[in-house]
Formats: sequence, structure tokens, C-alpha cells
Amino acid sequence: MRPVGLALIALAALIPLFWFAPLAASRDPVALFSQYLGTAALIVMGINQFLATRVPGLELVFGPLDRIYVLHKWLGIIAMVGLGLHDIIDADMDGLRGGPLADAAEDIGEVSLYGLLILVLASVITFIPYHLWKWSHRLIGVFFFMGAFHYFFIEKPFANADPLGLYVSAFCILGLVSYVWMSVLRPLAPRGHAYKVASVRHINGLTEVLLEPRGRGLKHVAGQFAFLSVMGGGLTEEHPFTLSAAPRDDRSLRFTIKDLGDYTSRLYRELKVGMEATVSGPYGNFSMPSGRDPQVWIAAGVGITPFLAFAQTLKHRESGPIKLYYCVRERGDIPYVADLQHLAEETGKLELMIVNSLEGVRLTPERIVEDLKGDLRNAHVFFCGPAPLRKTLKNSLVLKGLRASRFHFEEFQMRTGIGLGRLAVWLWDRGIYAIEKRRAEKTQPAE
Repeated sequence: MRPVGLALIALAALIPLFWFAPLAASRDPVALFSQYLGTAALIVMGINQFLATRVPGLELVFGPLDRIYVLHKWLGIIAMVGLGLHDIIDADMDGLRGGPLADAAEDIGEVSLYGLLILVLASVITFIPYHLWKWSHRLIGVFFFMGAFHYFFIEKPFANADPLGLYVSAFCILGLVSYVWMSVLRPLAPRGHAYKVASVRHINGLTEVLLEPRGRGLKHVAGQFAFLSVMGGGLTEEHPFTLSAAPRDDRSLRFTIKDLGDYTSRLYRELKVGMEATVSGPYGNFSMPSGRDPQVWIAAGVGITPFLAFAQTLKHRESGPIKLYYCVRERGDIPYVADLQHLAEETGKLELMIVNSLEGVRLTPERIVEDLKGDLRNAHVFFCGPAPLRKTLKNSLVLKGLRASRFHFEEFQMRTGIGLGRLAVWLWDRGIYAIEKRRAEKTQPAE
């Protein structure tokens, strides 16, 4: 996430204090603070709806789209905290007159709060199936509309036509327009680039798809991802996948997709040559740097896809020595090993190392440092794989001298939780510990 984007969001939420502060002299400050929390939450939700549109330019301000998805999640949580406090802290003020819709706005605000709370919780509880989550997620705009209705017609110490009222209304309108665009207009509008499925290949649980453009095609750089939608077979829903081949002159594209869920399972079974497809993008900023500094590429499982594209560009670009650690749990054929070995021999810049956990081999920070002969300070490390492994390696390598800014990664999952699973395990462990401690105390002989 880019600091400038975070600063703009924080500033947008804090600006209403400029108008709220003078009101504190004549109004209940506690109730006024509650009303500020409600307006700030609406502002954040309006921005969050806008972030979901994927309009051009968002990545320049807020960072790569994978980071925007993480920001989107946390802004939703922050907004819900603000709305929850607004509901708990009494916002009623003496001497205010509401319009004819004030009572209805109060009730609708309650419905909006609890509806949004349920949907935000559904977003961070990751064991809920993706298709159910995505369907329910569309209702957030409906509850946001109800929250905006509550704001427009509820009793408050300023008018909708005042500068403060106009300011907050602008973010409500931004959120509502964004929702209408995403849920109604965008599905009807032409989008993306038209492609045809040229070939389909199944490789050890992976589906490799080669697409040929039906028009000018999509222009991308190695390491980026795009949204794929296939016409037919129940595959029209857009899903993001990394492009697993370097850019080609004819702008054909290759995706390599692992069978991990309902959609990817259907893709594995139903995708056929000749099907029409739409590709939207590209997105992401996971790209190789220029220069001759040493590089370390770490791929786990299907995380090899961006590095396949990276490796194909080595024939045409300058780079320093590159060590690719391909972490797998395979006994038979390992996808794309032959291709990578050929590229390594052809370019002379790439050293491929298979890290097979079934053979008792583990990738450790110490091994990386040893293989680099201690030159960690000047290295770039690229990682694509599970978050726990990423965090372990990054923390250890930074402690050993790697500059944190040179550890590059992309969020492997667009939908992530907030640690509820870890919290549940911790609470369970604490509960078991307390029970065992009480039992031990009861069984101790009296002195």
C-alpha cells in the first residue's frame, strides 16, 4: 500500500473535525463525538466502495491491486468499529428537530449496522465458500445505501446543505455510484479483452490455459496478474490469476491455475478449446528490477507461475545471478522443471534448486544466506507462496541483513482473514491449560 493513499484516506476521515469542533461549545460533546464516528465511518465506506471498482489509476495512488484488496478488508473492519461505537455511544442531542423521516431513518440505521456487521464478519471468516461469500458481499452496497439514508434524514446538529453536510454527502454519493457501477452498469458494459481458448493442458493438478486474442489483446509485463472470465460451463464469474508466460508479440496469454476450490475445479473439468474468454487487467507490480544485483526467487507450489514468466525474459534483459528455490511436495513429475532447466542452461543466469519436503528438505534462511555467500545486503528476494512461510523467511532474512524494501511479494490470496483461527486456537489452548491447572491443584495432597 502506498503511503500517499493511506494519508488521503486518513485526511478524508479527519477533515469533518474542522466543522465538528466549533459545535462542541453548544452541544453535548459525547453525543457529538458519536455523530463524528458515524460520519467518518460513512466516509471510509464510501471510499471502500470506490476502491472495489478497479478503475484505472487506483494502483498509482493506493498501490498494487493485491494490496488494495487487503486495504479494502481493513477499511471495512475500521468502518464497522466506527459504526459500532457510534451505536453504543448515545448520539441523541436535546433541542434537535427531525424531519418526517427521522424515526424511519433511525430504524433503517439499525438494520444497516447489523447487516453490515454480518457481511463484514462473513468476509473475514475464510471457511465460508467463496461463491457464497461473493454473493453475500454484493449486499454490502444495499446496506451502505440504508446507512446513507440514515445519515440524510436523521436528527443532527447541521443541515445537509451546510459545508459539513455536503462533504459527507459527497462520499455517500461516491459509494452509491461505485456500487451501482459495479453491480448494475459494469456487467452490462463491454470490458476487458476478447480471447479464445487455444489449448488446455492438465499438469499434476494444474490447468494450463493458452489464450489467443480476438482483437488487439492485453499488454502486460512478466509477473502481473489478470481477471479471467470464460463464456460457458458456469465459468463466467471473474477470477484473478497470474499470467505464467512472458509477454508475446501476438499478445497471446498463458494462465496456469491450481485446482483449489469450486471455480477452479469447474475450470479443470469444463474448460475446452474454442471457448470464448474475457481478460481484464493487467494488475500488480510484482516485477524484476533492473541492474546486476543478485536475486533470490522463492516459489511454493503454484507460486512458480510468475517466475516462469520472469525466467522467459532473461534472454532479453540484463540481470545478476539468480537463485530459484522451487518448494514442492511431489514424488513424480514436478510441473515446469524441464522448462526451467532449459532456460537456466540457455541463459546462464539462473540456478534452479528443487526443495522437496517429502524428501525431508526444507528451505531455511541460513541456506539462502550460505548460497549467497553472505551477500544479502545487495540482494533482491522475490516470494510467491503461502503467507506463513513468507513471514518466517522475511523476518529472518531482514534480521540477517536483507533490506526490508528488497523483499518483494504479492498477496497469494485475495480474500484473507484477520487471525480469527489463531485467536480460536490460542483461546482453546488457554482454556485447556486452565482446566488442567485446576485439576492439578485439586489432586495435590493437603499439607
